[in-house]
Amino acid sequence: MTTTFRQQLILALIAATATIAAAGVPAIMGRDNKPSPEPKPSPTLTSTTCDKVLAAKVCVDNLTVQVNSDEPKEVKNGDRTPLKAKDTLRLSNLSYCIPSQALVNRVEVKAYLFKNGVESYENGLFTSSNFPINASCHNIGNFQKKWKLEPGQHRVNIPIIKYVGSNRIVDNTFYFILDVGQ
Repeated sequence: MTTTFRQQLILALIAATATIAAAGVPAIMGRDNKPSPEPKPSPTLTSTTCDKVLAAKVCVDNLTVQVNSDEPKEVKNGDRTPLKAKDTLRLSNLSYCIPSQALVNRVEVKAYLFKNGVESYENGLFTSSNFPINASCHNIGNFQKKWKLEPGQHRVNIPIIKYVGSNRIVDNTFYFILDVGQ
């Protein structure tokens, strides 16, 4: 063997070794060298719909409602729900999240039905539950009454009210629309 051929062979072996080393052991075992998927988030604040809001903001994550005596269904923020006149709507479970950065000494959640787009705070649903204030996501149920629906387009607004010291801060970002036909 000539010296040039040996040098070329050694260079080829070095290049092959470098390629295999760069690809890692999975390439040797026949698997592709794609990076492993991101670890799935644990069920904390970052795995909710609340992760799109400001870090120090308490927010409503989702709501479970029951129409008449049907199975409960989850409602997300901004959803539209078609119903019929005389249907009854009950709020069965509300999930809200408090990030660790939020300073809160009390939380209230109320639900209001604004009939035909008129903001009237007479038609509210309340719960007797105490709202936990530790940093986490919490579920609250037992809203006291139901709404009997009339024809028209109605908006259900669920403000979350947090108290920081003596300051009361109201956030009206969670709502859904009821399209009630005859």
